[in-house]
Amino acid sequence: MRNCEATHVAMEIEASKVTENGTTLPGLSPLSETIWREKTDTEMIGDVSARLTWKDLTVMVTLSNGETQNVLEGLTGYAEPGTFTALMGPSGSGKSTLLDALSSRLAANAFLSGTILLNGRKAKLSFGTAAYVTQDDNLIGTLTVRETISYSARLRLPDKMAWSDKRALVESTIVAMGLQDCADTVIGNWHLRGISGGEKRRVSIALEILMRPRLLFLDEPTSGLDRLVVMCIYFLCPCVCILN
Repeated sequence: MRNCEATHVAMEIEASKVTENGTTLPGLSPLSETIWREKTDTEMIGDVSARLTWKDLTVMVTLSNGETQNVLEGLTGYAEPGTFTALMGPSGSGKSTLLDALSSRLAANAFLSGTILLNGRKAKLSFGTAAYVTQDDNLIGTLTVRETISYSARLRLPDKMAWSDKRALVESTIVAMGLQDCADTVIGNWHLRGISGGEKRRVSIALEILMRPRLLFLDEPTSGLDRLVVMCIYFLCPCVCILN
């Protein structure tokens, strides 16, 4: 994307601030909106979708010999709601570093400079706003697909949310990710036969879209996934950042 266009959009978004009684509203998921309403006893107004922009982004890392090296330098771009943003390039070009910088997951030896804005403001990605699917599937092999997603729902969804509502959300996520046929099959591990590698990818993504985030970061997501699943992700999460 061209720097001049991205800079213009960044300035435009920065100028538009959504407020309610003087309180800034960052991009929130529907679940987060419910929590926000309960705490403030007011109605949400305005656009609460997540727009991510970055300007003059530079990432410097400290090497083992004490020297420093710029991995990224002067990057400017944006991700709009309802769109896919694909980060593409050869190995070693800094795609993973950019994704980690945007999602606040940089390593301890990496230093970030530049501006990252969420809905035009500097803000940490709040509960429910963003989710990150790692390249590796970190799942409990002895649980079934449904048990895995239900366990995550019990841990991460609001305590005040009725279990019937949580269960309905679990089931709708299973359907959305095309996991109905293997819902009661164990994940599997090195000594226990379970679901396929592509199905594990779907489960990993299901665990994150369970929160219906506004921003979804995916590290190498296309392995084992078909076009239909990618479209399901698109409809569930209005703004998606993909590392390919």
